Amino acid sequence: MLRRNFIVILIVLASLCFTSAVLAASPFSGYVDLRYRYEYQHHFNLKGYGEQPAKGESCDGFWLQRLRIGGSWRANDWLTVAVGMQDSRVFDSDLDADSYFYNKRLDHQKNPYEDQWELYQTYLELKPFQEHDLSLRIGRQSICYGDNRIFGPGNWGNSGSYHWDAAKLSWHSGEHFIDLLWGAHIIHEPEQFSLRHRHENYGGGFYSHAQISQDWAIEPFYVIKYDEHGSFSGERGTDDLMCHSLGSRVTGLIGPLILDATLVGQWGHYGEDDLRAWGAHFGLGHCFKQTPWQPTIKLDYCYASGDRDPDDGTRQTFLGVFGARDSMYGRINLFSWSNLHEVQATVMTKPRKHLKLTMELHRFWLAAKQDGWSLNSKTYRDKTGNSGSHVGDELDLIVHWQLPALRPVKGEKIAIRAGYSRFWPGEFAKNVADNVAADWVFAQIQYSYRF
Repeated sequence: MLRRNFIVILIVLASLCFTSAVLAASPFSGYVDLRYRYEYQHHFNLKGYGEQPAKGESCDGFWLQRLRIGGSWRANDWLTVAVGMQDSRVFDSDLDADSYFYNKRLDHQKNPYEDQWELYQTYLELKPFQEHDLSLRIGRQSICYGDNRIFGPGNWGNSGSYHWDAAKLSWHSGEHFIDLLWGAHIIHEPEQFSLRHRHENYGGGFYSHAQISQDWAIEPFYVIKYDEHGSFSGERGTDDLMCHSLGSRVTGLIGPLILDATLVGQWGHYGEDDLRAWGAHFGLGHCFKQTPWQPTIKLDYCYASGDRDPDDGTRQTFLGVFGARDSMYGRINLFSWSNLHEVQATVMTKPRKHLKLTMELHRFWLAAKQDGWSLNSKTYRDKTGNSGSHVGDELDLIVHWQLPALRPVKGEKIAIRAGYSRFWPGEFAKNVADNVAADWVFAQIQYSYRF
């Protein structure tokens, strides 16, 4: 199966390269992005932790394949048409049964590994009022801002966390912008086309960027997330979701240090419970540009509130927004921005122009020890709080190498990534899950071509 798919992909790549030569003089731009990744998971998987996780096996090695192809055509000064497809597949995974990723609340699979031949970046972009710096994009699209913590596509995941069917009205003036959004993100149902089933969460609001000075910028935002299918179970009962998130990101320089901070407050209702939660991130970093290997050192602290009383009818668990977690909360992805204290130290170096080495150290606690671990908050929870709050510590080692292109063609790139991570369980993980350490190894090659 893997060999057959690889042959098909080679044919597609050859066809697109020929097409790009034909369209080189036209207002058409295209892309091909092909990625293969091998992962080995030891004493954990996406559903659980330890030697006996909630579902699947505790040790699993598998291949991930993802192909993205498409392009955009500029019909005239005010209209651009984009069409794209994504095909994501997994091979040899122990989590291969449909039931492993069946989501009862959605009544569909929600598969992070596989989604076969789905629309990707397919939209109309209108600019009828260019003199006012306005544009309108309608259709399937990626939405991301800043550090991807509020809106991010989640591109590390094989199927991608958030693919939006949305309308986005944008005003840009220099470095300032404000985007008004409304739409919904799709469910990654592997064998069913997304236009044939419901979306997951609906949402909208605005995200903005104001360049206050040369060194400082502020990004206020307001986001609403809701679901009216009546499938959210709270302490008082089951009903809809309505979550409002208001906050801002701030970036700037404090002397030689780079500051990046985000603060978010949430309110609304989760089922029949009142929702009152908040989250924050604070980071300081510095790049020693005049030093060999140009090391960058960064310290981060991340917080997301948890529910301290499981019976008061108020949900204090922070829900995140629509953000990615590709390089946040540990590379193994045992955590998300929910019921979390995290301290992270990062060192990045560049021994060569196209070679980057990264080392991260993480320590994780529960913000509320009566609430659950975001890996599987229903399974890994002690409502008494007697299991402690320290979940564990993680070491991540990542290598990123940009290879020379196969041909001397502009827009062609080949990148190799490899990494190793180890997680040591803390008091909470030992009490509710397992006392064994977890390991993760991956190796990835990615080919991309823009024409």
